[in-house]
Amino acid sequence: MAEGPEPSLQALRPLDYWLHYRLMQATGVEEALGGEAQAVAALKALAEDYERQARGTQAQVPKMIPAAFTGEGMSSGFLGLGMGTFGGFMTGGLLSGMVAGASDDKLAELAKEGPIQLGGKEGGAQVTIGSDGSISQEYTYDGKIDDGLTGKIKMKMKMDACPDAQGKITVVSDIDSSVRVTGKEGTGGYVHSRFVYERWLDDDAQLIQGPDGSSSRMDLKMGGYENYASQHVDISAGWSRGGRETFENRGEQGFSIFRPDEVRRTQQLMQGAQLIQTLFAEMLLRGSGKQAPWESGRCVELKPTSTPAKRKGAKPSTHYEVEAAPRAKSDGAPAGGTVTATLSGGASLQPSGGKVPADAKYAYAGPDKKNEEATIKFEARSKRGVGRATLEFDTKRPQAYTAAGGLDAFHGTGTICNLAETFTISGGGNTVTFTPQNDQAGSYSYQGNMGGIGVYGSGTYSVSADEKGGTMTGSGNGCVKTPMGTRCNNGTERYTLTPIAPCAE
Repeated sequence: MAEGPEPSLQALRPLDYWLHYRLMQATGVEEALGGEAQAVAALKALAEDYERQARGTQAQVPKMIPAAFTGEGMSSGFLGLGMGTFGGFMTGGLLSGMVAGASDDKLAELAKEGPIQLGGKEGGAQVTIGSDGSISQEYTYDGKIDDGLTGKIKMKMKMDACPDAQGKITVVSDIDSSVRVTGKEGTGGYVHSRFVYERWLDDDAQLIQGPDGSSSRMDLKMGGYENYASQHVDISAGWSRGGRETFENRGEQGFSIFRPDEVRRTQQLMQGAQLIQTLFAEMLLRGSGKQAPWESGRCVELKPTSTPAKRKGAKPSTHYEVEAAPRAKSDGAPAGGTVTATLSGGASLQPSGGKVPADAKYAYAGPDKKNEEATIKFEARSKRGVGRATLEFDTKRPQAYTAAGGLDAFHGTGTICNLAETFTISGGGNTVTFTPQNDQAGSYSYQGNMGGIGVYGSGTYSVSADEKGGTMTGSGNGCVKTPMGTRCNNGTERYTLTPIAPCAE
């Protein structure tokens, strides 16, 4: 992780070259190209073409090509497993860290816009970001060189952002690499790998270390066709949760790519590919050392409540019962784990520190003097992720306002002692009652008689005001009762709020 991807990719490179070369031998591509030297040169040129596409710069000239080709000494160019992973490394960790730190609004915007396109005509990437912070990437690179070899690499990757009910997060990547003789459709080889990496979180939202913390499976399908005759090998390897290694040969058809004395190199390829893919997956999960996706607060909803509900403008030394109940956003289930509450300001919170099992309950005594304020910050941690929330308390006398305004024939005035408590505005025989959800918005209704005509209506309103004053706007449906019948219409009421001294208690 400290060295970055290059050393690991370089370690994988010879084995990746060797695998593709053996495929070329087994499927007649080497013979069609004129022998070993020509086949190795073509393979090298193809790999460098891929790398140029990914890096955007000229790859280094190969240092040497051994007569008996083993892949050793190949110092530049990437093929299937290496190239697919390299493409992911180019953006994966950076994207993960960026997404973890993005706002909900920004993620919703990215999800609505659809896939982000990168790259050019020869090849490129498509990245899709979900509203929950999940990331899907798709890279495609086409290569065609003068030495008679045509190739294509395609990588798909998806990473969960939020753990499931068991605390599991999954990264899946599929890499397809193929080579064929240019102009000869019936001769060529392919490698398909599917890597499934699973990680588990503990009840503190931390990745579990050791054998119980992960499982891995890599399926490797290799084969091809010579004069349209199909042949393949299908193997898989990995480890189950708990650390038990697994290996399965699911069969061969037509031929075996590997002789008995080459089993060691085959195993090295599988191990190396798993290592580089594991590194890639860990980098995505950890967000390149930044905040992990499940720590963003996007996976767990935490909406603490208090009894009494009034927390602003409260009387000194008010006693509250506070509850913090974290819920997983994906299914609404209790998240479990623990909650930590931190008090800033007066007066006292019990329990006063440490982790409390969810759903957490606290006893809070509010500030004991007038014009004081306090804040309780909550953090819930569990195998479902992290949730955060804040409750604010104060004993300040709220800003009061006079209100004046209306719509059409209605003009009303009133005094608002507290925008967070019910208030009225009256005039001309009509009284409008405002019922706040909070100090910024709510609903209203009215019923009265203006000049002998009955009126009634309802709607919602919003407030924009501070100590200097502000405005209040209401929108809804209003009706009048006339001898000709009842007529209704939608309208917008506007009021001007002028600050005054706080109301007497």
